[in-house]
Amino acid sequence: MCTKKINTVVLTKQQFVEFYLNNNYNENMFNEDGNLNLNYNSNKNTGLIAQIFEDHWNNIPSNVKESIIKIKPNAEKEIKKIIDCHNKDLGCNVFQCPDCGDICFIGNTCKSRFCSSCGYKYKLERVNNIINTAYNCKHRQIVFTCAKELWSYFFVDFVNLTNIYFKAVNKTIYSILNESFKLKNGKWKKYISKTKYTPGFFAFLHTFGRNLQWHPHIHVLIAEIKLSKNKCYKWEYFDFNALSKRFMKILLDLMDEYLNDKSFKALKNKLYKKYKNGFYVYAEKKNFKNIKDGVEYVTRYCGRVAISENRIINYDGNNVTYCYNSHVDNSYHEITVTATQFITILLMHLLPYNFKIIRYYGFYRKKHSFHDKMVMMIPNEFKKISKQILKYKVSILKFFNYDPFNCPKCGKTMFKVCYIDGG
Repeated sequence: MCTKKINTVVLTKQQFVEFYLNNNYNENMFNEDGNLNLNYNSNKNTGLIAQIFEDHWNNIPSNVKESIIKIKPNAEKEIKKIIDCHNKDLGCNVFQCPDCGDICFIGNTCKSRFCSSCGYKYKLERVNNIINTAYNCKHRQIVFTCAKELWSYFFVDFVNLTNIYFKAVNKTIYSILNESFKLKNGKWKKYISKTKYTPGFFAFLHTFGRNLQWHPHIHVLIAEIKLSKNKCYKWEYFDFNALSKRFMKILLDLMDEYLNDKSFKALKNKLYKKYKNGFYVYAEKKNFKNIKDGVEYVTRYCGRVAISENRIINYDGNNVTYCYNSHVDNSYHEITVTATQFITILLMHLLPYNFKIIRYYGFYRKKHSFHDKMVMMIPNEFKKISKQILKYKVSILKFFNYDPFNCPKCGKTMFKVCYIDGG
């Protein structure tokens, strides 16, 4: 049995095989051809969504796959990442038990927001960052939605138009806070507040509804305070009508300026006639126990695949059945599609690399002159602790109740032997 420590040594898979073939080893560690067995003691827990992709991605007709990749250029790379998450293809640390000598492989994670496992950790990190930034005051959720006639525009030119979507939300909130309109002599006149107020809010993009259809909308978590110079004021009243109408006008004007297209100008006029009360904006108070619950609610799909695996109620190898409760009447629905259709539905919501799906605005975007006088949601002395909780070992202990660095056979603490390069 090999007990030689080669700590900090980096090996390729072939070098690792050659090293251990010259020592005593567990034959299950290798395949019949002598290659490293990717599934041996890898602690890989492939999620159901990754399994569906692994089973069917290579069988999708080439013309369909080409169409997907044309719209989502990073699709193939992201799919390979989630399939290889935790296995040895992405690289891994090799640990050995000092008692029984068995080897355990702890594979690298894919770090993809499209992965149901890594995406969940990404979400926890974002929640932690936001809570560490937020002030200790009430926050309200506002949801900005646009007309479904515009959804296709955001799908085709996603990055540019989604940036415009965020910009429209930001301008709407500042407009509500610092501007007012009054009817005078049959015309609407704009009045600008002499005192300039600054709000503070976080904006979160969601690209789908509960039934997984394409439905871009933005959730906002806004502090119920406003700042001006060196003073802080309560801000609890939100005019629903003003929010809806101004958001529609600001968004349509920004899109019209960017697109500069006759067909859009015609659509814009139709939308003004159809949506006389503006686009739907939800701004009623939602009773969260605390801001952490509110942040977790709006970030639940900001860093992960469009559906949680507990909503997939059946996968028979060919078809996928998933469920959802309708927003309209909370009625229960089940949808069954082929695995190929399910893959294309999920890929519709795949985001480009480095796209910021969560954005900070107002006094949450940068520190102001009296930031140090504000009471934070999380005291500074607890911020380091909250980050430590997200570490790999602590997370595994918390969510799965086992120590990943203990030998799977005898339970003893293992020591690191070497690192195997991925690829």
